[in-house]
Amino acid sequence: MSGALRIKVHARDGLAVAVEIDSPRVDPSAVFIGRTPEEAAVLASRLFSLCPSAQSIATRAATGLPSQPNETLALLCEKLTELLRASLLDWPGAAPAPDDIATLRDALSLLRRAPDAAALRDALARLAPFFARQHAEAAEDDDAMRLSPRRADFLTPDDDVLVIDALWSDRTFCRAPALPGRRVETGIAARRGLAHGGLAARVTARRAEMLDTVAAMTNLCDGGAAPDLVSRGAGYAAVDSARGRLYHACKLDASGRISDYRMVAPTEWNFHPDGPFARLIAGARIGAGADAKRRVERLAFAFDPCIKAEAEILELPHA
Repeated sequence: MSGALRIKVHARDGLAVAVEIDSPRVDPSAVFIGRTPEEAAVLASRLFSLCPSAQSIATRAATGLPSQPNETLALLCEKLTELLRASLLDWPGAAPAPDDIATLRDALSLLRRAPDAAALRDALARLAPFFARQHAEAAEDDDAMRLSPRRADFLTPDDDVLVIDALWSDRTFCRAPALPGRRVETGIAARRGLAHGGLAARVTARRAEMLDTVAAMTNLCDGGAAPDLVSRGAGYAAVDSARGRLYHACKLDASGRISDYRMVAPTEWNFHPDGPFARLIAGARIGAGADAKRRVERLAFAFDPCIKAEAEILELPHA
């Protein structure tokens, strides 16, 4: 699961003409074959360094194991952990100040224990200056790139059966998932219905998502209704993880062991070679040199890959 998402942008006169996306991510499904559901669920929590709770919960649900106590709270804590960590440490722009890093460490420590909603809200408030700088940088890049508005097509629970059918019919589907006639997106933009979002709008939505996650945690701890984050079907599960809709599908043999397993992660939808990120960056005025590289990497950040994105700008000769 190491390495970086490689994005090659072919540009001419500062305009992105074509995009190539190469992901080093591997499909780990085969490691579950021959294991019991209980063994697979434990393995999933150890195998994935990012979103281990979502992966383990998806494995439990797909293999038919019952849900566990505090499952929803674990997903909410993991979502906030991932959004906070990536927002401060993975943003290709102004580095967070030492006080920001200290606040991040405090928040992550809280999320590993019983979450304190008031303390988490205070941490987000203390990080407001960093988020303001981040938004200002994003707005400057929006002005420069002049992204063409494209109405988003979001992955929803209504698509679950189609996705699972595609997973079983094509083993390579997990590498470049696509639904017929569509280029779907999943993640924050999908959850918030961000139909035409550029970079600044996506950064704003990310912070709003963090605040709403704390509110959901507060409501849940106060005895309120739990948000519906896990969908279960016959031999499959879909989990609304930090980065979007995560799918696992499983078949068991007569002895109750796993005979086949498939999964598809949110990153593969958003960074499909002809997916939502590629379509948005195509035609953008990215500029040249370090500015162009930074703008592409910032836009990739806004689509929230599971791994760091690194851009390479290849200048084409004049037409």
